[in-house]
Amino acid sequence: MFQAIVGQSEDPLTAEAVREVIGQIRSELPEGLEPQAGIVFCSIDLDHAEILSRLHAEFPAMEVIGCTTDGEIASKKGFTDDSLVLMVFVSDTVEIRAGVGKNAASDGEGAGREAAYVAHSRLQRQSGHEKFAIILTDPFNAGVSAVDKGIQGVLGEAFPVFGGAAAAHSKQRKTFQFCQGEIFTDSVAMLLFAGPIAYSFGIKGGHSPLGAKEPVTQVTDNVLYRIGEQRAFDYFRRYVGEYDLFMNYCLAVFPAGDDRYYVRSAPASDPERGSVTLNGKVAEGSMVQIGMADKDTLIESCQTSLRQAHNSFAGKNVAAALLFSCAGRKMSMGVQIAKEAQEVQAHLPNTPFAGFYCYGEFGPLQHGDPYLFHGTTFVTVLIGESEEA
Repeated sequence: MFQAIVGQSEDPLTAEAVREVIGQIRSELPEGLEPQAGIVFCSIDLDHAEILSRLHAEFPAMEVIGCTTDGEIASKKGFTDDSLVLMVFVSDTVEIRAGVGKNAASDGEGAGREAAYVAHSRLQRQSGHEKFAIILTDPFNAGVSAVDKGIQGVLGEAFPVFGGAAAAHSKQRKTFQFCQGEIFTDSVAMLLFAGPIAYSFGIKGGHSPLGAKEPVTQVTDNVLYRIGEQRAFDYFRRYVGEYDLFMNYCLAVFPAGDDRYYVRSAPASDPERGSVTLNGKVAEGSMVQIGMADKDTLIESCQTSLRQAHNSFAGKNVAAALLFSCAGRKMSMGVQIAKEAQEVQAHLPNTPFAGFYCYGEFGPLQHGDPYLFHGTTFVTVLIGESEEA
């Protein structure tokens, strides 16, 4: 069996919030069973040490990862700000293990390798039957840190990985990640799922195109120098005008020969060099298309992500949904951001779900692809028992 249970509290007092969440979990736990693993999403203003300590005291055998957020989303209360969300997984067949890698900004490959190695090495009954992983990372350099190379070196180049970069309010850059009762920054935390478990996913960026597709003709990692025959800075200016805040626009990136795209934002530019710095790497030869993330497009992309995941799920039942939505979407939607939670509830009635607003999202464009870093994107991951269970 495989079951997910969600707890969610908006109590500003950490002790009361944890008590409420534990009570909700306990009320739905099958008799005689305890959670094997859990994921925590919470406000940066709560006492994280107290949260982790109380959870360990209540569920000492539970593998735990988590992070701070720019808003939470869960099936108990929908969209919330400054709340505590806990999703736990209960199973007598599936094995779930946690791992963490440190110093992600200076040695992303090493951090990814460490997180994956620790989680993988701790598998016992289901070693050799790894299915997918959830990662929560520090946002600093998340799109260029090579964490993906480290993970792929342990689990395989096309191993399915999903998740988000930790966040905080008001564009605060210092965030926290949690693993096994400890609090980190500059880290990547992983939860590895193995055994008779099914999953599906949907990934869709919020991108309303403004111009035609053009090729990337000069790039170094995440610094764009030329698009087509012109400087990258001039390409943006052609559509944006004299407005300097390029980050309010997004760049859809189409890998060579592909109609699918992932989204990059442009947090920095250099008019003298003619360059634009993106929040993640782009390959030379990719086609790009500038666009905006308007409210209608954002809601449509949420709906598309949910449909993709739902239509491709091939397990016995959908037991849980994990959701990763960009903090940029929240900023663009304003008070209407609650519509995303409403869409989840409409598409997945009676399904426990949990997620958060990230400083970037992770996932492959399709099955068999290496996972990518995304921006302005909604990621849906559905989990349940497989037919082999």
